[in-house]
Amino acid sequence: MKRILFLAIAYSLTTFTTQAQFNDGIFVVNEGGAQGSVSFISGTTVQNDIYSTVNPGMSLGSIVQSMGIHDGKAYIVSNVSNKITVVNATTFVHQAVITAELENPRFITFSGSNAYVTCWGDAGVTTDDYVAVINTADNTIITTIPVTEGPERILLENGKLYVAHKGGYGYGTSVSVINPATNTLQNVIGVGDVPGTMVVKDGYLYVMCEGKPSWGGSETTGALYKIDLATNTVPAITVFPDVQHPSNLVLGGNDLFFTVDSDIFKMPISSTVLPTTPLFSVEEQDVYGVYGMQIIDDKLYIADAADYVSNGGAYVYNLSGEPVADYTVGLIPNGFYKSPQTSAGVIDSKTVTFSVYPNPASEVIYINSDEVSAVTIFDVSGRIVKSENYTTAGITVSGLAKGTYFVEMTTDAAKSVKQLIIK
Repeated sequence: MKRILFLAIAYSLTTFTTQAQFNDGIFVVNEGGAQGSVSFISGTTVQNDIYSTVNPGMSLGSIVQSMGIHDGKAYIVSNVSNKITVVNATTFVHQAVITAELENPRFITFSGSNAYVTCWGDAGVTTDDYVAVINTADNTIITTIPVTEGPERILLENGKLYVAHKGGYGYGTSVSVINPATNTLQNVIGVGDVPGTMVVKDGYLYVMCEGKPSWGGSETTGALYKIDLATNTVPAITVFPDVQHPSNLVLGGNDLFFTVDSDIFKMPISSTVLPTTPLFSVEEQDVYGVYGMQIIDDKLYIADAADYVSNGGAYVYNLSGEPVADYTVGLIPNGFYKSPQTSAGVIDSKTVTFSVYPNPASEVIYINSDEVSAVTIFDVSGRIVKSENYTTAGITVSGLAKGTYFVEMTTDAAKSVKQLIIK
């Protein structure tokens, strides 16, 4: 029977326990209140608060806004706590926390070895917003790029970064273009009021502008902007009638999906005519309508914040609008992210038999096994300290500090872990 592979990542004085790897599933970011969390959906099961489960006594902080996955690591952005927590994307073992020069961080993306994080800065200042540039090798801030107020969603396309300025505590009307090769602002494209979500298709950037809300003083309707990325011009604007506030724009094949209140709409990307009938509707979710939505592997994931004080829901539909599954997740779910994938989609949960000698060791270790494989050595925090294909010459460990480590042996169909003592 195939199921999620288990890997040893924690230990006590003389033993260590096994813990599920978070492969081939969906991460759900839950904003939370005082403490946010991440849930993991795999098949018909859901595991909640996986970070605190894997890392006892540790928390992600207040208002988990978003996350991004890059080079085997997950970067979890906590808005109110002004930090980014870095974990192993497969095991969720804690690796680092980034706090320096982060003020009101929002969303994250990656270009090369750098991470780019939109930050609102001080809530009372309209001119201090920026995009933080982080070196993912050492988790330090390389520089900050000043931008207009309220940078929100950010995406990379064809060597350029595009930032939607939703407006922070005000109401934005632009998309910034950043050159990651020079970490400089290259252009600013004017759009409608409150640009939020964005998608890219065939050289065009589609920006869903939500319009100013009724409590904003001067309510405006939403609009869908189509931007030609070759020229940074706007060849098409589709304005919503009757002062509507669309949001949650996502792309599924050649169709755009978006929400208005609790209604989900589907629209061919080639069309400039808005649909009048929703694909389907969900139960009303307070003033925010649908709180979050994403398409992953041809399935539509919808976040239900419920009453904002009890655990929310994650609802799954196919792209025809038919329900597939539903889950109870954490408090105030707002986003969905695809977890790391195994090469075959799933891994058999059998283990491979091997031994490590000498153990304790100080110079070289050898693997006794019938199968030749890749070997990875972790320290007790889950950090990889050595990774190589095994040969009969053994593995040199003389450079490792004294202490407890874990040796993971991997074949095409299995993994197994042994404890190693360096003396």
